[in-house]
Amino acid sequence: MRPDPDAVHVVHVGGPSASAPRLSDVVTRRLAEDPAVTPSVTRTVLRALGGTESDNSATEFDHSGIFLRSIRVRGFRGIGPEATLHLPPGPGLTLVVGRNGSGKSSFAEAAELALTGGNRRWDGRSAAWREGWRNLHDGSAARIELALLTAGGAPSSTIMKEWEPTADLADAHWTEQHPPGPPAEFDTDRWAAQLELYRPFLSYSELGALVDGKPSDLFDALHQLLGLDELTVAQERIRVRRLELERAVRDSRLERLELLELLASVDDDRAVRVADLLRLAQPDLAAVGREVLGVVDDPVGSDGLRAIVRLALPTGTDVAEAAVRLTECGAALARDTTTDAAADLRVLELLRKARDHRTASGTCPCPVCGRGALDDEWFRDTEAAIDQLAVRVDALATARADLDDAVRAARALPNLVPAELDFDPRTPPSVDTSAVRAAWADWAAISGADYTPELPDRLRGVHARLADELELLQQGTRKELDRLHEVWTPLVPRIASWLEGAHKVAADTAELRTVKKAEDWLKSATAGLRGERMTPLATTARWVWQTLRQQSNVELGAIRLQGNAGTARRVLLDVTVDDVDGAALGVMSQGELHALGLSLFLPRATVEESPFRFVMIDDPVQAMDPAKVDGLAQVLATVAWTRQVVVFTHDERLAEAVRRMSLDATVLEVQRRDRSVVEVRVSSDPIRRYLDDARALVRTPQLPAAIADELVATCCRSAVEAASLARARRTLLAAGINHREVERHIDAAHSTRAKVALAVFGVGSKVDDLNKNLVAREGRWVVDALRDATAGAHVPIGRTMRELIGETEKFVDWLSR
Repeated sequence: MRPDPDAVHVVHVGGPSASAPRLSDVVTRRLAEDPAVTPSVTRTVLRALGGTESDNSATEFDHSGIFLRSIRVRGFRGIGPEATLHLPPGPGLTLVVGRNGSGKSSFAEAAELALTGGNRRWDGRSAAWREGWRNLHDGSAARIELALLTAGGAPSSTIMKEWEPTADLADAHWTEQHPPGPPAEFDTDRWAAQLELYRPFLSYSELGALVDGKPSDLFDALHQLLGLDELTVAQERIRVRRLELERAVRDSRLERLELLELLASVDDDRAVRVADLLRLAQPDLAAVGREVLGVVDDPVGSDGLRAIVRLALPTGTDVAEAAVRLTECGAALARDTTTDAAADLRVLELLRKARDHRTASGTCPCPVCGRGALDDEWFRDTEAAIDQLAVRVDALATARADLDDAVRAARALPNLVPAELDFDPRTPPSVDTSAVRAAWADWAAISGADYTPELPDRLRGVHARLADELELLQQGTRKELDRLHEVWTPLVPRIASWLEGAHKVAADTAELRTVKKAEDWLKSATAGLRGERMTPLATTARWVWQTLRQQSNVELGAIRLQGNAGTARRVLLDVTVDDVDGAALGVMSQGELHALGLSLFLPRATVEESPFRFVMIDDPVQAMDPAKVDGLAQVLATVAWTRQVVVFTHDERLAEAVRRMSLDATVLEVQRRDRSVVEVRVSSDPIRRYLDDARALVRTPQLPAAIADELVATCCRSAVEAASLARARRTLLAAGINHREVERHIDAAHSTRAKVALAVFGVGSKVDDLNKNLVAREGRWVVDALRDATAGAHVPIGRTMRELIGETEKFVDWLSR
């Protein structure tokens, strides 16, 4: 039975076409078309998207059009001695049937293990599921060989897994061979991405897991299939950068709060000032830096304390020497001061003044008495008198001069009270400068004191008291500085570290705003592209469900992906029950859930971009009611028009539905005898079924002879056509012709003779030359058998129907070689 082409077309509308624009070009265009996008956002998105090119640099997968030819198994699971499951390597439906325990699922699990390295049926199960992988009767030489037919220059390939007798499951020798080349190690990296994206295996346990498993798993599988991985990677890059920048802001804020709490416990003026700066919503980072670097004027705080420590006085030796000199000069002056000497000294001073006046004014009257003249004679007499008096008062004058010098030296020792000692309420209580200020004021007063005999003792006493007070003050100040150093110094590295991070946060503020906008834009763009590309897949899934559900009241609507990378992700399934909206999982039976799982699997596994032209499904019939089994048969037959569909089942209902609905299918029966000996035999295939139907018609006496002959001839012609199409697909695909091209040639062969010509002589052969070529190749009997099979339904032929069936069987056997 030929499926509806329109329905088949729906099945194969899927992911992005290979001829579609590059994803980066699509994003670039949409960025340019969005007036709200700034240049910085554009650069951020394209930079993140451009970086994904290196992530997609995995080894190129150079296989396509992969079909299964055979699965050869030995010593694995339920199969002991070597058994082979031969499969028609082209589009078509193959049912592998057999009772539970017959070994049929061992073939399915072996194929999955050989190609993927794992088995979904065992995933998440206890170790006991994997411990029994070796066959109990012949497990010492475990081996799996998967024969493939691929398009291209080397169509035949083999993937093999082989275990040493004591090896564990994971320790297989895993190879692949592409004749005429030798076997090589299986390149898991090259196959892994394709197997993950277009996984062609579906086990019974996965049917339910597709729907009721982790919501993110199905999301990720569908999202990846849509070809949006580059956007996902780019979005993740931007998200990671946003989180990094936000984390830096958050860490800086938390560290600032910790610093404020710590600074509040520190009795230090610098800590107070830094805390005041940090309390601001936007701290002045430059001011904080100046505080930490110590460049702020600090006349009262720790800098003022250090200034007090730097205060210095004249040494006690200097003060003692000055006092001794004052005492000596005072004693000398007292010794040399007599009444006559004092009078002579006064006269001497007067004569010197008069002489200076005469020198300056010339001859003039005496400025004292007004009588007499200060002439030259007077000047000579006065000079003589001055010389005589000077000799007599020299000791007294020297003593006075020395004492004046001593007094000036003593006055020079004190200085004014330093500003560092001025009172300030912020000065720590332990640093009291009042006593030192008072003592220093007494000390400063000496700078204006006249000489008295008590001056030397006063000089020594005031200095000694000031020195003692200053020493006490500086000792206390040093202790305060040490205390401040102990509490402040450890804070400096922490503040400096925070300051460095705060500068980086401030510099990255603009980038954070840009990254947030870029992430929002990319999320929106991804959602839009995802919806556009999801529509064909959802359409296919709805068609599968519509066909499968048969009498179910559940209607499947839109299928949407919700969420993004880094967030909660799930697939939203809109369903209605008798036109009332409902939740998918809550209203579906187990059979309906399995049907829904198959509806989601087939669109993924049959997209055009998949290199695998086969799907292998294990036990899809369980929990399905009879109506759904009929729908399943229709779906599988339709998919099998362009795919090799291999279904393993112990349920006879699917095979019965295929026979009853006259759907083309090959049925292989697996039987298990003692000691795990597994045999596979053809139960029915389209060719044999047509021939069996023809024999049944011959044995049906109720049919009028004319009608029976016409029906028998029709069955024989259908058997020839089925054998021709099987051979055509096999030979053309083996020749490296693309499967689409093969189907185009098959569709173009409208007549039975055209199908035979294509099968036997290939593309380009002429139907008019068919008889001549057949005779040359095989003999006249082939031409006669083909003539009778094609004409028997319309005109009388020169043989009985039984003879026609025999000749047709011989002919199709020849075609099958």
